Amino acid sequence: MSIVNLIVHEVQKAEGESKALLVARPNENPIDAEAEQLAAKVTHLFNRSGMNTGQFSNPEGSDDGSKLPALLHKHFNGEAFDDFAAFTKACAAEYVRYLEPVNEAEGGLLWFNHYELGGSHFLFIVLLKRKAGITLGEDLSFAQVHQLETDKLHMALRVNLSAYHDRDDTRYIAFRFGKAPKWESEYFTQFIGCDEPKVAAKETRKLVEAASAFCQSQSLPSKAANDFKRAVAEQCLEKAEEREPLELSEIARQIETRFSPEQASKFLELAESDAFQVEKEIFVEKAALKKLTRASGSNRSLTLSFDTDLLGESIQFNADTGELTIKDLPRSLLKQLMSLESK
Repeated sequence: MSIVNLIVHEVQKAEGESKALLVARPNENPIDAEAEQLAAKVTHLFNRSGMNTGQFSNPEGSDDGSKLPALLHKHFNGEAFDDFAAFTKACAAEYVRYLEPVNEAEGGLLWFNHYELGGSHFLFIVLLKRKAGITLGEDLSFAQVHQLETDKLHMALRVNLSAYHDRDDTRYIAFRFGKAPKWESEYFTQFIGCDEPKVAAKETRKLVEAASAFCQSQSLPSKAANDFKRAVAEQCLEKAEEREPLELSEIARQIETRFSPEQASKFLELAESDAFQVEKEIFVEKAALKKLTRASGSNRSLTLSFDTDLLGESIQFNADTGELTIKDLPRSLLKQLMSLESK
C-alpha cells in the first residue's frame, strides 16, 4: 500500500444530543511512520470477516440521497484528488447530516485515506473512536490518557476509486459495521449511498448451497461430490486470501478444467437459477465455506464435526439405517474412552 493522501477530522456529538460539531483539520496529515502503522492496522481489521459490498445508487450523485457520490465525481479525476482537504471536509459535513437525527449515536474521528495498491486507487473512510487508558509518567506515577481504539473497527468504507471512475465493476464499494446496532448501520449505509448492499457471508452461503445442491442433482458418489466441493472451496479461498471478488465464471472454468464442460454449464445454470440467484461476482466470507468441506451437527448430548474427505475412508455412513461408523479415532478421544472403560 502506498498512501497518497491522509487526513483526520473530528465529529463531536454526545449520546442523546441532536446536534453535532465538525472539527475539520485545515490541511492533510503528514504521511509518517505512525500514519503508515495505523493504516496497516485499519486495513488488517477491515479485511476480516463481515464485509458488505455494492455500488452507489447514483454514481454521479443526485439532489436526493447521499452527496458522497457527487463529491467523488467532482473531486477525483481517475488519478488524483484536486483538493483532498476540501473533499474530505465536505464528506465529513455530509456524514454529520446523517448522524445528527440519530439521538443514540455518538461522534468520533473520521479517517480518510487515499492510497494506491496494485495499480489501482482506493479510498478508506473509517470511523475511529478514542478510549481511556493508563500510562506511567517519568516519575512512575499512574496517569490516565485517551488513545485511539485500534483493536476493532466501528464502521468503515472502502471505495475502489479506479473501478468506480472507469465504471468497469458493479461492486466497487466494500464496507463493514463491526458490531454496530441496526440504527447505526442504517445511517452509515445512507451516508454511503448504497441502497442494496450485498452481505459477503450471505452471498457465500448461497454459493455453498448451490454447490451442494448440484452434487445431489447429479447423484454424484461421495468421493466425486467431495472433489467437486473442494474444487469450489479452493477457488473461493484463493480469492479470499487475495481480498478480491470472485466471479462465478471463474468457478465454472475451474469445474470445466477439472471435471467437464457439461458439468460446468449445469452448475452455472443451477447457481443462477431462481432457487439460488448467486451473483455473477461475490466477495467470499471464509467462515461460510466450512460446509463445503466439513460435515457437522449437534444435539444436547453430542457434537460431531469432520472433514467430508473421510467419508468412505475412516468414516462409513449407512444411508439405509442412518448409522455412522468411525474408525481411527483421535488419540486424545481414544485415551479418554479407554480411561472411562477401565473404571
